[in-house]
Amino acid sequence: MLRTYSRFLDILERIEKLILAVSVPVMVILMVYQVILRYIFSASNSWSEELIRYLFIFSTMIAASIAVRRNSHLQIDIFINRLSERLKKIFTIVSTLAGIVFLCMLFVYCLELCAHAAKNISPGVGISMAVPYACMPMGSVLMILTSVEVVLKNIDDLRHPKEAANS
Repeated sequence: MLRTYSRFLDILERIEKLILAVSVPVMVILMVYQVILRYIFSASNSWSEELIRYLFIFSTMIAASIAVRRNSHLQIDIFINRLSERLKKIFTIVSTLAGIVFLCMLFVYCLELCAHAAKNISPGVGISMAVPYACMPMGSVLMILTSVEVVLKNIDDLRHPKEAANS
């Protein structure tokens, strides 16, 4: 079951990376466009600046999901490195479960925020503010999915320590 779930997350990660591979260059192009408009032509528009901001937020939430899966988020390594391998795995399981609880609460509150923001229209792009706010529940779900894999892999490593050391 863990292998099937990991394969699903591999596919999801490829999609996330594809989205990032498109959104980051689009942001750079829009920023260059905005700078040229502002400093060369002494003009600007609000839609490009707003779109850059929304793309940046979505990209950050997608990248956070990948970081959770790769265990490359911020942590206090000096403390964790002093633990035995078994305690590291237990600590990772407990802290990841706490993160999942937080992300579930965040998801619920962000859905409420999206519902309230749906009536508001962004001034530059002209879309419902629920669209940019949707990055939070989307990112929460992605991080929950990857966090579950982290917990399952660490539990599996605790159950089968010899196999974990060989892989």
